[in-house]
Amino acid sequence: MEKKIKMLVIPSDRSGCGFFRSVQPHVYIAEHYGNEFEIDIVYEFPKNVELDKFFSQYDIVHIHKQLDKNCELINMIKFCGCKVIVDIDDHYDLGNDHPMSITARAEKWKEPVIKHLQLADMVTTTTEIFKKVLLKHNKNVAVLPNAINPNEGQFIPKPTESNRLRFGIICGSSHLEDIKLLRGMVNQLSKDVLDKIQFVLCGFDTNGTRTIRNLTTGEVITRPIEPKETCWYEYEKILTNDYKIVNPAHKAFLNQFIKGVDYPDTTDCYRRCWTKNIQEYATHYNNIDVLLVPLKENEFNKVKSQLKVIEAGFFNKAIIAQNFGPYTIDLTPMIERGGKINENGNALLVDSSKNHKQWAKYITKLVNDKEMLTKLQENLHNTVKDRYSLDTVCKERVEVYRQLINR
Repeated sequence: MEKKIKMLVIPSDRSGCGFFRSVQPHVYIAEHYGNEFEIDIVYEFPKNVELDKFFSQYDIVHIHKQLDKNCELINMIKFCGCKVIVDIDDHYDLGNDHPMSITARAEKWKEPVIKHLQLADMVTTTTEIFKKVLLKHNKNVAVLPNAINPNEGQFIPKPTESNRLRFGIICGSSHLEDIKLLRGMVNQLSKDVLDKIQFVLCGFDTNGTRTIRNLTTGEVITRPIEPKETCWYEYEKILTNDYKIVNPAHKAFLNQFIKGVDYPDTTDCYRRCWTKNIQEYATHYNNIDVLLVPLKENEFNKVKSQLKVIEAGFFNKAIIAQNFGPYTIDLTPMIERGGKINENGNALLVDSSKNHKQWAKYITKLVNDKEMLTKLQENLHNTVKDRYSLDTVCKERVEVYRQLINR
C-alpha cells in the first residue's frame, strides 16, 4: 500500500473563505479520497508541542493568505520539509473603495501576504483573471474555482412562492460602493412594474463595531456600531428609494431594527432578510427569483471570484450582473448590443457606462417577458451545475496536489 499524502489545512476563519476555500473541499477529499489523503484541519496549533515536530509529520500544509506578519511560521514549515500551498481569493491590495482600505494601508496588510505568496511552493486561486496578477509573485499558480456541493442541505433548492417577481441582493458588508451603482434605479421603474416586483435584501446585519482612526495622531477608537451607521442601512435606503416605496407601517417597523424579526407582511415591494450563518446563508436564494450583482470597476473587484454566479445557477435563478471582471467568465448576455437576442445567453449584463439606465431596463424586461426569465434560469443552471460541482473541482484539486508532491 502506497503511503498516504498527509496534509494539514489551516483555515483563516470559521466562515466565508475559510468555509469555501479550506474546510469544504478538504472535508470532501478526506471522505472521497481517503485511500490517498490523510487530512487534518486545525484552527489553533496544539499546545505543549514543539511546532517543528508538529509540522514535520505533514507532506503538504495548506494556508489562506498568511499565517503571521513576519513569515516565521511559513519559513518553519518549509524548513521542516513540507510543501506549502497558499490559497488566496481576494486581491491583497484593497484599493480605495473597500471599507477597510484606510486600516489596511496604515497597518500594511498586503506586505506579509505578498511575502507568503513568494515563499509558497504553490499558490491556488479562484479565476484565471487573478492568476495573471499572482504570477508576478509566484510562477506556480493553479486555478481551483469555488464550488458547490449540491447534496449539502442549504444548497438544495426549496423555492418559496410569491405573487411578485423578486429581485435580490445577497452579499456581505463590503459592497457599499457596488450597491451605490443602483442609486436612482427605483425612480426609473414605473408604478406598474413596482406593483409587480419585490426587492429582497439578504444578509441584513447590525452587529459589529465602528473604528475611528485619527490620521494625525494615530489614535484608534472602537465602539459598537449604530444601526443607521451600518452599510446595510445604506443598502436598504437605495433599494427602497429612502423608504418611499414601502407603506408607512412597514417603514416604521424597519426603523426599529429588531434583530432577526421579519415584517409580518412579506408581500410588500421590499423585504428585509436578516443575516444567516455560513451553514444556512444560501437558503436566502429560496426567497428570490433574480439575483442583482452590481460591481464597481476597480482592480480589487476585477479579480473577485464568480461565486454569486455559481450559487444563483445551482438555485435555478436568473442573474443581472455587471459586465466586468468575474462576471465575464461564465456569463453570456442574452440581450446583446443593439438589442439582438442570443437564445444561448445565460444572463443580462449591465455595461458600466449604462449603470444609470440598464438596471431598471432589464428589471422591466424580465417583468414583462416571463419566457426570457425562464430561459435565463435554465441556461445559467446548465452552465454551472457540472463545471462548479464540488465533485468536479475536487478531482482537479486532487490532481494539483499529486503534481505538487511528485514535482
